[in-house]
Amino acid sequence: MNCDKINFQIIEKKRDEEQKSYHDRAYAIFKNSLMNSDIKFKNIPVKVRELPFEDNKVQGFFHVISELDKKLKIRLYKDERVKYIPYISKMITEYDKCSTCYSNCSKIKVWTAPYNGKIERTKFYFEEDNYIVILEKRPNYYQLVSAYVVDREDRKLDILKEYNKYK
Repeated sequence: MNCDKINFQIIEKKRDEEQKSYHDRAYAIFKNSLMNSDIKFKNIPVKVRELPFEDNKVQGFFHVISELDKKLKIRLYKDERVKYIPYISKMITEYDKCSTCYSNCSKIKVWTAPYNGKIERTKFYFEEDNYIVILEKRPNYYQLVSAYVVDREDRKLDILKEYNKYK
């Protein structure tokens, strides 16, 4: 990571740390930075999907730490997604610092594109770390849809193609 304007940090799994402990620690960061804060995008509140609860955690958390397997129709946990949870709120609230950044980083790309023809989704993509955050516009707020590491080259190309179309 090469950004001199935004203090990005990741959550590392501690040596010999149990998975549940790691998730609980990550969830505390998720909750504090996204649910217990006054996070806004364009002066409109950002919220996370709360129901259904699972293991005393909101559903939005599971969308961030897992990926839908379309064939099996289940969500599969992805360890790589957990460590980037602190990026989510930083990208939403501090993306505009990129306009004053002179470093050689790729900067956070932000655009809004239609989804299913009627819903608007705003996306924040930090190409340097291949991380994307997706918000969906609702009547009085933005909902966090997901956030994840873009781990396939074809997905990255699709994201950049969409960005160039709607920027």
